[in-house]
Amino acid sequence: MPQRTNRKLLLIGFIGFVAVGMPAAGLGVAWAHMQTTFGVSLDSIGVILTAITIGRLVMSVYSGRVIGAIGLGSYMAVGSVVMLAGLLGYVLAPSWPLLVFAALVFGFGVTALNTGINNHAAAHYGSGTMNWLHAWYGLGSALGPLVVTLVVIQLGLDWRWAYGVFIVMQIALTVVFALTRHEWQLGERSSTEPERPKAKLSETLRLALALFGMALFFLHGGIQIGTGQLTNSLLTDSRGVDPATAGLWISIYWAGLTVGRMFTGMVVARVGNDRFMRINMLLTIVGTLLLWANISNNLTFLGIAVIGFTLGPVLPTLLADTPKRAGLRHSANTVGLQIAASGIGLALLPGLAAWVAVQVGLESIGAYLFLVALLSFVTHEGLLLYDRRERQTLAAQVVAGD
Repeated sequence: MPQRTNRKLLLIGFIGFVAVGMPAAGLGVAWAHMQTTFGVSLDSIGVILTAITIGRLVMSVYSGRVIGAIGLGSYMAVGSVVMLAGLLGYVLAPSWPLLVFAALVFGFGVTALNTGINNHAAAHYGSGTMNWLHAWYGLGSALGPLVVTLVVIQLGLDWRWAYGVFIVMQIALTVVFALTRHEWQLGERSSTEPERPKAKLSETLRLALALFGMALFFLHGGIQIGTGQLTNSLLTDSRGVDPATAGLWISIYWAGLTVGRMFTGMVVARVGNDRFMRINMLLTIVGTLLLWANISNNLTFLGIAVIGFTLGPVLPTLLADTPKRAGLRHSANTVGLQIAASGIGLALLPGLAAWVAVQVGLESIGAYLFLVALLSFVTHEGLLLYDRRERQTLAAQVVAGD
């Protein structure tokens, strides 16, 4: 059960997610100017994204072990410092190799904050609050490109000044995390020592519920990024949709992720997490069918909006359920592994779908999104079935013990 809400820590979490989202999304706009500074080609952003992804994956996988060693609050404070170092590296790097190294450092730090805030929220808040928390990440993702555009385009300044805005915000956040590091806990304390998970990573990897969660996050990463990255090409190059119209609906898709999380924050407590997720995933399947079927442009656009609105709540709702399903002992490891699986999914699945599209045609993108949505629903149903059987077995053991 979620613990009593600490409003101060919740507010810090909200602001922390804004700070995480801003530079991550701002890179897409800043890159056009960064590549000129370092004399590299446009596609070199793939090297930067790969470095960030490596940092994300390593930190996600080992987050539970690090939290267990130093405590959640210190983990987040150190992570904030590391993220700050990565941002400073972007601004101060005199050469391309050092910029790539700064991206790796940024990947470590941003993931430490991400997993730390998610671990705390999963242990203390319900799925409604978790969805509101992730909606603030969406706000940060929307603000980041606007900051870069304002600084570089409107004010005519160097792109480094835009990152200076991110750095100032990160300095303030680092101070806040340092001052509150003893207040961040995974659960109720029975002594003056912070709650520390005891499960080894190898133990968590043998936990079926953790594996179900990793599979769901892997598929979610693949469909969320796949829809955002591939649908524009499907609309413009295969179906002849005007690029401006296609771009508008891709923007609506990304906005739908945040709106869906806000809506979930208001209604999920009344419906129940499991039922809400089932309805949500069925509607995602419907959305992908509308996109794939190509009955009319309007129905296709409706499908894109439905996909965004229904995908938004998936990750935060699953994270909110993680301590209940995996147990507090495995919670930190499981959250980290799930986020790592999401990173692998968003890195691999859209690329695979793009390769298939080149081989057999762009219309295969619709089939890909439908297949991933269907697999997600089946995997989630398997998770619910296994979880239900585990609880029934535990209840039977308790009765037998009495």
